Amino acid sequence: MQRCIIMDEVDGMGAGDRSGMAELIQMIKKSKVPIICICNDRSSQKVRSLTQYCMDLRYRRPTKSVIARRAVEIGRQEGMEVEINAAEAMAESCGNDIRQVLNSLQMWSCKKRSGGGSGSGGSARMTYRDLKERQNEINKDEVLRVSMFDACRLIVEGSRGLSGADSRAVTNSLF
Repeated sequence: MQRCIIMDEVDGMGAGDRSGMAELIQMIKKSKVPIICICNDRSSQKVRSLTQYCMDLRYRRPTKSVIARRAVEIGRQEGMEVEINAAEAMAESCGNDIRQVLNSLQMWSCKKRSGGGSGSGGSARMTYRDLKERQNEINKDEVLRVSMFDACRLIVEGSRGLSGADSRAVTNSLF
């Protein structure tokens, strides 16, 4: 079993550490262990200094139809029957976030098997109609789509209109 080191968000390095990128380059030069560097902004000046020490692999965000086909296949492997149009609607409602789609499939399967859903008793079947009826339960929360700046403002300033509210209401307003 071979090990590797994963450095995520290397385009964000340097914000607080002055020699972070230089140290990473030195580590890449000396290491016998593969180092995977992940970034979002390939054109960043900080990342350009790193490119001569790395193999550049570019990935595109998968489309909802690609995610849907994979969700149908995963569902089948897990004993679920998922309609392709339901999987596409789910991918779209999850903002094409593969992790959220997988989480939603798992939640759907558990709820259906425990008898919490409509349809044929304990079977895990996802139809477009059923999905639309339960969509609010599995949609990616809008709060998760908040930018880091808005999230910081919410945390620092707190939610407005909660004067006199108990601590539980204030905490729930952040989520």
